Formats: sequence, structure tokens, C-alpha cells
Amino acid sequence: MEQTAGINLIPGNDAERVEALNRYRIFNTSSEQAFNNIAELAKTIFKSPIAHVSFLNAEQEFIKASIGLSNLVLVDRKDSICALAILDSGTTVFEDTLEEPLLATNPFVHGPENMRFYAGSPLITPDGFIIGTMCIVDTTPRTFSAYEKEVLQGLAKVAMEQTELRLATIRETEKQKAINEKLAASEQRLQGILDTMAEGVGIIDTDGQLTYANPMAQKILGLKESAIKERTFDDSKWQNLRIDGSPLPEADHPMAVMLNTGLAVYDCEIAVQPPDKERFYISINAAPIIDSDGKITGGIGTFMDVTNRRKLLQQKEEFISIASHELKTPVTSLKASMQILNRMKNNPSPVMLSKLIDQSNRSLYKLSSLINDLLNTNRISQGQLQLRKTNFTIANMINDCCHHIRTTGTHAITLKGDIALQICADEHQIDQVVVNIVNNAVKYAPDSKEICINIEKLEKFAKISVKDSGPGIPNDKLPHLFDRYYRADYSGIQFSGLGLGLYICAEIIKKHGTEIGVESKPGKGSTFWFTLPLS
Repeated sequence: MEQTAGINLIPGNDAERVEALNRYRIFNTSSEQAFNNIAELAKTIFKSPIAHVSFLNAEQEFIKASIGLSNLVLVDRKDSICALAILDSGTTVFEDTLEEPLLATNPFVHGPENMRFYAGSPLITPDGFIIGTMCIVDTTPRTFSAYEKEVLQGLAKVAMEQTELRLATIRETEKQKAINEKLAASEQRLQGILDTMAEGVGIIDTDGQLTYANPMAQKILGLKESAIKERTFDDSKWQNLRIDGSPLPEADHPMAVMLNTGLAVYDCEIAVQPPDKERFYISINAAPIIDSDGKITGGIGTFMDVTNRRKLLQQKEEFISIASHELKTPVTSLKASMQILNRMKNNPSPVMLSKLIDQSNRSLYKLSSLINDLLNTNRISQGQLQLRKTNFTIANMINDCCHHIRTTGTHAITLKGDIALQICADEHQIDQVVVNIVNNAVKYAPDSKEICINIEKLEKFAKISVKDSGPGIPNDKLPHLFDRYYRADYSGIQFSGLGLGLYICAEIIKKHGTEIGVESKPGKGSTFWFTLPLS
């Protein structure tokens, strides 16, 4: 690149110089007051009409700050007087530009700008590259002393220091931005974890005031976060209780223990009694929040709803009690029959002998059924329920397994529908399902003299329905009928049994990959149904 006077304006290290300039990310940027102030200071000190701070890349001069140079921002490097100034590490001075051969055709000297005086000191980076200039310009020739050169060089250093400071600020801003972005991403991840946690999370201050509750906490407590934040952990709006139902003093609440001792509390169960909802149970873990000075500033508690676990534990305890009673009854009856038989063995009465044998067989049958239920439940819980599938006619199997009920004469069993339908299933297990459902119909609907079994062909399945005309089942009990240990107790009648029958039926049907269900309305009977794969 040549200037109008024919001088080469490109120093040998220009590529490295431009790379150094680009490092500062200042070229062609918007106006900044700090650089404007330096230009204004130069204009004032030297009483010149024009002063500016410029930076030069490979093609252009960028005027970063200018006083008295109108709106000029970019100048072709070949026309730039500052392009001459960056060739020298000292101050470049043209006291009368009209007498300078290098500027004989320069448009800024001979154009409307009428630049008759120029002095420029280079902006030198710490590693020695000249990236710009601090310039003053006048429209009349003037002399420029050594002292003035010194002052201008000082202003150039100030401009360079400001350029360094600007870069440091940019880097610090970017660093802070990166930190903030990482922090925001971390907070977002944390929020995502809190939002999807299966446990409730609550944060309290030192007064016990709740300041945060995640979605699961809101769900467990049945309140929106805004309502939760209005309460303390021991607020009177909910009643905290011990597991046995007695009141829980505030000082014994896990969150209070944590705040008072500064120690973490783990797996502490309490009951909560809302004023308008069913009592529920939660297991709480609590830990203090401690600042850098070791002072407790609050606490965080995680908790989970263990109501179902608590109910299951209660059901298990009840089940053990019931199982003991149910198993004891046939054993006691069988023992009594055997004692009577033992006493009359030398002089047996045919009539009494027959009765005792029948009684013993009934006791053994009941005992066997109870033991089978227990064994099946254990197999199911261990994932060891095996199926031996065969193709068979469902109607034949139903007739066979219901024969014992027909012979009693208490209930009529009606079989209708597609009685020739064949299915693919474990016949022994399905026999158990049918017997259980039909026996339940007999047990729970004693006044329903007819039990109707219907076989219906669906697209890929057979649907078997067992309908009685008994008292029906209350709606609140329907969802629990197939739960383990659930014992139906409605119409004020408590029936015998372990509460495992329908649970086993449901697991057998699920093992076949099909469905089981019930439809019932109080006073209108019940229909239990299940589906099985067609042959």
C-alpha cells in the first residue's frame, strides 16, 4: 500500500501488529466517554481545534474519539496521516503540512479539512506493537516543542492504558458473564432436580418460616407455594402429631430439633392432620444451613409421604393377626374331630364317624386353601409365579370348578355366551381365579340366588364376567379390592379370609398380560370380569 507521496505505509511486522490490535477488540466500536475525555484533554492542553485517538488495521484508520473532526470515523489507510505516524515509535510532527513532500497530495491537507499542522504520538502495546495514535491537528502551521512532544506522548500512554483497561474490563465482564451463565445453568439444573424430585423439599429461616417448597412438597401438603410460605413448620393451621396420634410438641418437631441442636435429623416419622383432609404421614430428614461464620441461618428439610407404607405396615400387622386366627380355626376344629375319633376308636358310631370325617375334610380343605394363598402370595412377591399355558375350552373349565357350588343347592350358576370359545392360558391358575371370584359372589351376596357367568369374544381376547345381584360394593372400596391384605367389610358384615384372594387373582391375570376389573353400584349387585388371550 502506498500513500499519495509514494511511501510504503506497511511495516514489515504489519500482520503481527494488526493481530495485536485485534486482541483489543476496539476497532470500529461505538464511542466511549473515556476516550472522548482524553481527546478533549489534548485539545485543551494544546489549544488545537482538532484532537483524536485513532487505531489502524490493515486497510483503514478508525477514529475512536474525535474533537473537532465532525463525523469522520473511518479513513482509508492510504489517505491517513496517522498511517505515517505508526511507522515511527517517536512523535511524528508536520509543523506545516504544505511544506511536507509526503503530504503533497493528501486529501486532508488539500481538501476542505485544511489540515496545516499535525502531531501524532503512537499507542504502543506492552509487547511493542504500534496499534494507533494520539493526534492533534490545526488549520494553521505551528511550531511544536520538545516539551509538547513529551506531553503528547504522555497522553498517548494514557490512551493506551485506557485501551488496556478497556480490554481487562471486557475480559472481566466476559468472565463474570461466564460465571453467571454457569451459575444460572447450575441453578437451572438444581431447580430441575428439585422440580422432579420424588421427595418434598422445604427451606425455613431461623424463625421456622417456610421460604421455599418444591412441587412435591406442595403436592404432599396439598397447598400452593404461596400458601406454604405464609406458614411455619409448626403452624397451627396443620396439626403435627406423633405416630400414635398424640400431639407433637413444637420442640420435638424434627425441624425444631435441627435448629436447636445444629445437628442433622434423619428418617423421623410424624403424622400431619390438616383441618379439612385425611391424616397423612411423612418421613423427614433435616439439616441446618450454616454460613461462612458457622452461624445457622436456617434449615432444609426433605420429606416423603409414607402414608401408604404406614398403612401397608398396619395391614401386615392386621394380616398376621388375622392369619393366625384363620389358621387356628380349622386346626382347632381338626384337632377336636381327631380327639373325638380317638376316644371312640374302640366303639365307633357309623353316623358320628361320617360326620367327623366330613368335618375333618372341611377343616383340611380350608387349611389347604389358606396355606395355598400364603404360598401363592410369596411366589408372586418373589416373582416366581410360573404359567403353564395350554389351549382349552373356558366353559368346560368353569363348569368343572363350579360343580361344588351347584351341588350345595344354595346358588344357581348360569353360564352363557360363547361357550365354545377356546383360550390360551394356565388352566390351573385360571381355575383358581374363577373359583375365588365365584366363591366371593356366594360369600358376599348370600341372598343372590343366581350367579351369572358370561363368556364374550373380543377382538383378541375372551372376556369372562361373573355377575351377582347382591348388595353391591361402595364406591370408596372399589379401588382397593385387588390390593394385597385388603379385606372387604361392607354392609356392616365382617367376613373371614386373609384378604389375599382377589390380589392373587389380579396377579395371575396380569401375568397373562391381560386385565381384571369390577363394576358395582350399591344395591345393584357386582360384576367381576377378566380377560384372557384367545387360543
